[in-house]
Amino acid sequence: MVVGYLIAASVAIAAALVVAGPHYVVKRDPTFEIGDVSARHVTIVGGLAGFAVTGVIFLVTQARNVPDPSGNSFTTVLAMFVVAYMGYFSSSLLFANVSHLTQGTTFDLAAAQYAGASISLFSVFLGWFALVPLFEAFQLTRIADLVSWLLIGALVVGYGQLASALHRTGYASIRLALLLPIFASLATLAYAVLIGLLAPGLRSTEATLALTHVAFLVGVPAYAVNTILPIAARGPSLGPILADRWHLAVVGYAEASMVLIGFVLLSIHGLA
Repeated sequence: MVVGYLIAASVAIAAALVVAGPHYVVKRDPTFEIGDVSARHVTIVGGLAGFAVTGVIFLVTQARNVPDPSGNSFTTVLAMFVVAYMGYFSSSLLFANVSHLTQGTTFDLAAAQYAGASISLFSVFLGWFALVPLFEAFQLTRIADLVSWLLIGALVVGYGQLASALHRTGYASIRLALLLPIFASLATLAYAVLIGLLAPGLRSTEATLALTHVAFLVGVPAYAVNTILPIAARGPSLGPILADRWHLAVVGYAEASMVLIGFVLLSIHGLA
């Protein structure tokens, strides 16, 4: 499953980078007040982080009421809530540290920081998918099936927020913003079809848990890079390089996150 994700993500990222092109010029929407929007995001995302950690505490106290507290479903939901908490917390810190617009610089640091924080926040959509294993852990199978399909619609709407952030910061044209989810969907569906036809035995009941670990492993270096970005941007040699090529890193990170969410969606439907 993890190998399949890496292959699918690599193909989707390559397609997205070809469309983005190495010479794309990042130019943010002049009406986009990144500082004000980021400040409002901090309050919202901080509240979600509090909700996530409260959910973890509640689930731990309810462990005695779960038929199999050490089973795959309950372990998965706990892991997803923990990763969601870390994601919300780190995203709020990224939004809180978005820089002010500086005139006369070649690299728009504030736009880059906001785009990275927005992608990190979208990645925490993983926490929504925790509802499915949560219901399964308490043997509420009918509501689990219903929610697994409702989350598809929520995912589509959620991407709209990310697409808006990427476009208004200048990191994605309208064309690229439309193609990013198409590439991710095609890569994800191709994996599902190939596994279903050629190797259905590779499907695992622990796929969601494995992907949760992948989300953490992807999120940690992405967060680290975003935190040191202001330092790198001040370098006389790195600044121009970032101005010319950082859009490729943002597009690649966004595409990797979308493919990961697609694989999680497959896993909760038992197709991965």
